[in-house]
Amino acid sequence: MANKAKIYTYSVINSASADFVDKVPYVVAILEDSEGQKFASFVEGYQVGMDVAIGMEVEFSKDDPTGKAIYKF
Repeated sequence: MANKAKIYTYSVINSASADFVDKVPYVVAILEDSEGQKFASFVEGYQVGMDVAIGMEVEFSKDDPTGKAIYKF
């Protein structure tokens, strides 16, 4: 996975299923790496009122238990 990526599009999730209720609000995004490849990711570190924008740079944080990359603001 790319160490850094840019937000291509995103959504702030304000309600969630029981599995994610402790994370609300959170951001899911389609990210774009430096080679132009796009992929979906959870982006951690969102706080209510935080400015999030298309083109904003995020960085790799860790892999989740299933091996999917998680990025952070």
